[in-house]
Amino acid sequence: MNLESLKAIIGPNVIEEDQDIISGATSDWTRRYQGHSTALALPTSTSEVAEILKWCSSNRISVVPQGGNTGMVGGGVPMNGELVLSLKKMTKIEFVDGAPAQLIADAGATLSTVQREAAKNGWVYGVDFSARESATIGGTIATNAGGNHVIRYGDTRKQLISVEAVTAEGIIVGDIRGLVKDNTGYHLPSFLCGSEGTLAVITRARLGLWAKPEEKVVVLVGLESVEEALDIARLFASTNQDMQASEIFFQNGLALVCNRFEIKPPWGGKHSTYLLLEFAGPKGVLERIQASNHGQILQNTESVAIGEDEASRSRLWRYRSLHTEAISGVGIPHKLDVTVPHHQLPYFMNTVGSIVEGCASDSETYLFGHAGDGNIHVNVIGPNENDLTIDKAVLEFVSSLGGSISAEHGIGRAKAAYLHLRRTPEEIRLFKDLKNVFDPIGILNPGVIFFE
Repeated sequence: MNLESLKAIIGPNVIEEDQDIISGATSDWTRRYQGHSTALALPTSTSEVAEILKWCSSNRISVVPQGGNTGMVGGGVPMNGELVLSLKKMTKIEFVDGAPAQLIADAGATLSTVQREAAKNGWVYGVDFSARESATIGGTIATNAGGNHVIRYGDTRKQLISVEAVTAEGIIVGDIRGLVKDNTGYHLPSFLCGSEGTLAVITRARLGLWAKPEEKVVVLVGLESVEEALDIARLFASTNQDMQASEIFFQNGLALVCNRFEIKPPWGGKHSTYLLLEFAGPKGVLERIQASNHGQILQNTESVAIGEDEASRSRLWRYRSLHTEAISGVGIPHKLDVTVPHHQLPYFMNTVGSIVEGCASDSETYLFGHAGDGNIHVNVIGPNENDLTIDKAVLEFVSSLGGSISAEHGIGRAKAAYLHLRRTPEEIRLFKDLKNVFDPIGILNPGVIFFE
């Protein structure tokens, strides 16, 4: 890859060739995918992104767009020496006051920064998850990230008003004027949201905001079965408008979190199943919970912890939010992010462990996830990261139940060979045709989504 002509166009400071720096961009968060590259491009504007992609197209140089590099399916890793196009220097954020309020954010702005900017102006950005300090807005759009608050605010696509992006040929498309109603043909934000950098490189976005609740309450409940937890979650979801998170995890994952981070387990870790609920709304949240038809359930349950102030809420949340980091601390995990229909959730969570054991008896399976929307994270430690027997078995099991092989992490490279479990041959053909329109010579994120 001869970069001198590119440096002459955009300047030498935009291109990084120091391998010590580049190495941080050549593996994903799980460490399962390890790639290589000779160069890292660090543009600071949409026009620079356009010049880089125009040069790459002319020279047939493949490109891997990258945000915060918090992905878990190998979707942002240069496995074949591709140029890494990092958006992390594009970080501007502009609050737009109006009805409704909105934000304009560069692709490299982190999720936490966007959340703080919204909160500073009295609003809420609807997406939240544990990697908020490093995950970027461009990356969350590219993967249509979900997270903890989907049951209330929806996924990233629900927050997206408009986008600005650059095609593989260096053409700037879209705008960020933020018209809430703009029914003029195909909806570009919908095409690009969830496309994992295979159609265009998102450079800026206009995001919708929500009214900031006056109070939050977190409730942690210790239970003895998946069925109990899901019944409580379902009852509150059907009757309580303040509910915004419903998370489930289990004793083996809790023990791992508590041991690794030296945290005292709730109730001595005596329960098999844990349900964490978050409520937010006008003042009087806890009183409304207790006065509801289902409030008696919590009063009659032996093990219940309630967090009303920020410190106590955070203490309860960490039992759930530290799972990913704790699991990765004991090995390179097989991470399978799936969605299962609600009526199949108990069967799935009670059965998937035995399916994993049938493939690898020396494995350990950790389950946790979003009980409110059916998204469960299956994490398996033990088998070699290149042994795909477990991945295939679990994803086929999910498919047999009418579920999705990817809920919020995307397809990336990890699940490209299994796309047919969720999409028909005709749909995959249409997807590839769309890819060819946006990227006719196939330089954007080759090998991602589609199995080669």
